[in-house]
Amino acid sequence: MSERLRRFFLETAPAAGREPVLRPEDEEHARRVLRLEVGDRLEGLDGRGRAWELEIVQLEKRSLELRTLRELPSEPRPGEPGAKLPWIEIAASVPKAAHAEELVGRLAQLGVARFHPLLATRSGDAAREFSPNRRQRLERIASEAQKQSGRLWALEIAEPIELDALCAEAGRELLLLSPRAKQRFFDWTAAQAARGWSESRPLCLLAGPEGGFSAEEHARLVARGARELWLGPHVLRIETACEAAAAVLAAGLGSV
Repeated sequence: MSERLRRFFLETAPAAGREPVLRPEDEEHARRVLRLEVGDRLEGLDGRGRAWELEIVQLEKRSLELRTLRELPSEPRPGEPGAKLPWIEIAASVPKAAHAEELVGRLAQLGVARFHPLLATRSGDAAREFSPNRRQRLERIASEAQKQSGRLWALEIAEPIELDALCAEAGRELLLLSPRAKQRFFDWTAAQAARGWSESRPLCLLAGPEGGFSAEEHARLVARGARELWLGPHVLRIETACEAAAAVLAAGLGSV
């Protein structure tokens, strides 16, 4: 279609004998902010690879009714045959407030499959404070970025995880951003085009907290098989390092 439809998340996806229903916050946005009208079309997302073209057939003060026009092309789960990207994870200490929101929004745009809030020795208070309200805020940021970017799979935000627990999970290939590394991140990525990673065998990029990983943690990661890679000559903020690395992975490993 030449016209790009506005995108909204569904509370209830279309099914036999069941009409679609938008999430309450998306429905309110459609009615009160965008002021959509009867006859307007939109795209409904389930966040799990499927989307539908929908039409507003009834609009009331506090609700709207939709009908399904057609199902749009689906998108395989990251790492599955036909997917645009392999399964890529980012594990990093959550930075403060707005920096965390910028990080999550950009990782969602870049196609990262899962974000792990990482707890390390030098992780600050902002990384350790992960209340339900903060999670909900980050999930909303990720959802808005998904709508804008065109991806059909939502960025998963995992529960905070200790470094030891992350390393203990089998099958995960670890990439460690390190200013001491001898191999460039760009060169390593360029050599991996024919490889693929899935949810059961994920590619996981680790970025240390402010001050970096402790010497003991660094040694543990190297012993676990983490590959040390050099991203650039300057010291980067957590969010900058993660976003830059995710962009290189998306460009180097993604399919058109």
